[in-house]
Amino acid sequence: MKTAYVMAVDAGTGSGRAIIYNLKGEIVGSAQEEWTHPAVEGVPGGLDFTTGPNGDLLDRVIGRAIVDAGINAAEIAAVSTTSMREGIVLYDEAGEVLWACPNVDGRAQVQADALTRAGISDEIYRRAGDWVSITAPARLHWLRDNRPDLFGRVHKLGMISDWMATRLTDTYVTEPTAGSSSALFDLSARVWSGELIERIGLNANIVPPVVETGTKMGELSRAAAARCGLIAGTPVVAGGGDTQLALLGLGRRAGQATLVGGSFWQMTILSDDALIDPAFGPRTLCHARSGEWMVEGIGFLSGFALRWVRDAFFEPLLKLAQSDLDAFALIEKLAQDVPVGAAGTIAATACPMQSDAWRQPPLSFLGLDLNAPGVALGQVARSVMEAGAFLANHHLEKLEALSGQRYDTLQFTGGSSQGTLWPQIVADVTGREIEIPEVKETTALGCAMLAAVGAGLFATIDEAVDAMASPIERRVVPNPENVALYQPLKTRWSEVIGGVRDLGDASGLEPIWRPAGARNTEL
Repeated sequence: MKTAYVMAVDAGTGSGRAIIYNLKGEIVGSAQEEWTHPAVEGVPGGLDFTTGPNGDLLDRVIGRAIVDAGINAAEIAAVSTTSMREGIVLYDEAGEVLWACPNVDGRAQVQADALTRAGISDEIYRRAGDWVSITAPARLHWLRDNRPDLFGRVHKLGMISDWMATRLTDTYVTEPTAGSSSALFDLSARVWSGELIERIGLNANIVPPVVETGTKMGELSRAAAARCGLIAGTPVVAGGGDTQLALLGLGRRAGQATLVGGSFWQMTILSDDALIDPAFGPRTLCHARSGEWMVEGIGFLSGFALRWVRDAFFEPLLKLAQSDLDAFALIEKLAQDVPVGAAGTIAATACPMQSDAWRQPPLSFLGLDLNAPGVALGQVARSVMEAGAFLANHHLEKLEALSGQRYDTLQFTGGSSQGTLWPQIVADVTGREIEIPEVKETTALGCAMLAAVGAGLFATIDEAVDAMASPIERRVVPNPENVALYQPLKTRWSEVIGGVRDLGDASGLEPIWRPAGARNTEL
């Protein structure tokens, strides 16, 4: 096969970046810039996605990635796009952007609550697999109620990854992975649900045509080429949502479970059925392969909690001591010296995912031993690690019950998987062998695989995966002694986290997060 390169353009929550890969899955060039989503004055929870400045940023990183790779832009065979999910972009009749918001926008609490009271949230979940908390129905109703001038001009809707491709090609299209994160999809059919769109009072013509991921959906326009340095006519291929493309980049397939350990931890399974939890627990989205779906239980800030421990305790101490020690290395060392169960300390960091009634209590540490101050920091750190593992195990058991399948091996990826202690704790709590993949930029790699398929460099997605996916870096085997010790502790953690949540409710403590449209009762 001739030498060729493919480019992934990635719009994450915190940054935009472009990465160029060869057909072995190796990075040959990249560029990245951080961005922020400005708060909307007078709109509690409101955050805008500024398509003008953010589009300029993406053009810059595309050009810089080509320079970094040291190649001619004509050698790039195709481009694909990936983004955060749930964020939406609205256009007027001329195709100009009217309004856009990122996934973290939280302005539509009132509208989501109204949808829940009307019973529409239940309908949406049962057909589309997700609640209304941060999805399109409530946000569109917010615009209707608060910006009728804009709402009346809305002609088309797209997801953020769609917008990225549209501004490169002037072609208006979506694909199932990001599209299904709108909560306006019919999951089983992998297309927009006309019934849901009409149920929330919109015209079904507002949504774009749907193609499967890896499909060439257009060619780079002359105007886009002049902006970013790519060659006009370069194929642009339908990419998709970040987590699904990360699983694709890892080479995951139906019947496998993966723990994605970033700031939030996502325990995921891939299935060849559109599984929707009748108890409204995890959520379901379309996967990148036609005929596959992803179900995920989300660990609220499981990874971020350890970063908080670092920033609150370890970094200040190291700074005062003028030490060059790595804070995470010190955290792992102190936590390693604490026995299973964190010497009785339980970190209440997050509750199990319950899509229709999910709320997160204030952060709490219970059981710290004031008579043993020398191990207190180690207890805190280990208890946070164990809390993440307990929550991941809870979600794994829920997914196994939903799928009717046991997953004897888990793949663990993301920043939380990079040490030695946390993967071992996950293995011991779940009782499963853990695989740590070598590849780190999994979302962009999955996006690049789709670009290669759309360019005709591989005949199928599976062929691209086989050629470009990285091998397993290491395996972690459960310690039988620790597995036995953790059995009663899993039950204890569940009891404590429920008690902390209920105490917070009873005492009027404001939760860290309560999703828009949540029911008042916990299922």
